[in-house]
Amino acid sequence: MPHLPKIRLALAALLCALLLPMGVLADAVTGLRAYSNHDKTRVVFDLDYRARFSSATKDGQLVVRINGVSRPAAAPRTLRLDKRSPLSSVTREISGNDLRYVFTLKGEISPHLFLLKPQDGRNYRLVLDVPHASAPAPLHAQVDGGAGTAPAKVVTRESADRVERRMVQDFGHRDSEGFTVLTPAEIKAYEDKIREIRKQQEEDRRAAALARQQGNPSPGQEIDEQEVPTAAAPPTPVAVRAVARPFIIAVDPGHGGKDPGAIGSRGVKEKNVTLGIARALASYINSNRSFRAYLTRSKDRFIELNLRSELARKHQADVLISIHADSVASKSQAARGVSVWVLNNNRAQRENNKVLSSDATGDLLGGAGEVLSNSDEQNPYLAATILDMTSENTRSEGYLLGREILASLGKFTRLSKSVPIHASLAVLKAPDIPSLLIETGFLSNRYEEIQLNQPNYQKQIAYRIYLGLKSYYEKYPAQHQISRAQSAEALKANHTHVVKRGETLSTIARDQGVPIKSLRRLNGLKSDQIRVGQVLILRQ
Repeated sequence: MPHLPKIRLALAALLCALLLPMGVLADAVTGLRAYSNHDKTRVVFDLDYRARFSSATKDGQLVVRINGVSRPAAAPRTLRLDKRSPLSSVTREISGNDLRYVFTLKGEISPHLFLLKPQDGRNYRLVLDVPHASAPAPLHAQVDGGAGTAPAKVVTRESADRVERRMVQDFGHRDSEGFTVLTPAEIKAYEDKIREIRKQQEEDRRAAALARQQGNPSPGQEIDEQEVPTAAAPPTPVAVRAVARPFIIAVDPGHGGKDPGAIGSRGVKEKNVTLGIARALASYINSNRSFRAYLTRSKDRFIELNLRSELARKHQADVLISIHADSVASKSQAARGVSVWVLNNNRAQRENNKVLSSDATGDLLGGAGEVLSNSDEQNPYLAATILDMTSENTRSEGYLLGREILASLGKFTRLSKSVPIHASLAVLKAPDIPSLLIETGFLSNRYEEIQLNQPNYQKQIAYRIYLGLKSYYEKYPAQHQISRAQSAEALKANHTHVVKRGETLSTIARDQGVPIKSLRRLNGLKSDQIRVGQVLILRQ
């Protein structure tokens, strides 16, 4: 039987087709999606095989061809495109076992088409990246300078303030004496261009803000790392020599060594994120002559929680900032944003009692240690009062600093809470050092995990924390003096008064012979409200 081999092949093909589960497509395009930010549009073709592909642009169209599709008619037809995208519409065409997706273009583009191999449980993806135009349409202003004069140069979109002087040269012409002059037509072209640049800058700012607001994916939505906008690098810090007594900031990168902290779904570890941010923050702090930074760890090593505040005290720190990245066990994508934490009152009281019952009172900073170590052993109430006042002042300073840092961070990224949160955290327990913990985002959030792993994003977070520090230092210059050193000296000289029941600020001022304005200033009071047991400084 001469046709037996052909019959066997046909039967084998039929059997394979029958055994293939219904609804399972071999060599198919299974999905089509698009994403746009202020930089580019990305189109992703989901494939279940390693396809051959090609692309071409001609006559205002971009054609993406995918070869060897087994059931091309089942491939996706439609695609929703952002209005910012240079791709305005798409149609699907079939030629045998080849698919063609024809995109209509709004202008000239430079597309990039590439294939991603299977990873993280996903199959092949054919990716089309289309950068958005980096400049408005070229504007050639014909100058009135006589025959053969070239048109003005094309001005790219930069800071209008930076290019205005150069634009005068570009849009004007030189007269017979060598001076640059502009005709009325050139002046109009120049002013139109300035308006165009400023309008484009404003649109870019709005687009960036919208991208930050809308960037959090909905639950279950997959995102590619390239879909998260890359943060711009902040100014580069330059180290300078500090003043004789700088404001010392202890920067504490959370976790480290055998303790990785939180770990995101992509494997990003909290200990690495916090070290990157802390190093960048130290660089910005050391670029200010009034500041000096001390890192509790500068590499991947483990430090006990109790030791971190001791290290800050050893280096005479005025402030302790502990850097962390948050996570939630539920992996909820709704949990997102930056928060600042300070020590609550109950934990502060417990820590104060531990200090009073130990031999470490003389180690405290700001003058309190000296007063406590020299205080009368027969008067334990004085020691408790000194420590309570010191602790209250440091926590108040930490709260004010936290507000300034949150205000600064809120101009760059999303906040989980707009005010500092009180909590019982071991790293914040020092009664003599204003301390706060900054959660820089959620590694359990897929979007923020990608952001926190970007070096430029880490630098931006560090830069915003530094700006908050700087704002606090400039806004509350007297706070540092009132809080610890002068308070302790006032107690030492017995220049204090403990508020009793029925007393008011005005009656205390009258009985002690102190101007009420002086009481407000020395104690940093914003109102005349006082409470029973509160210690007031009467005079310096």
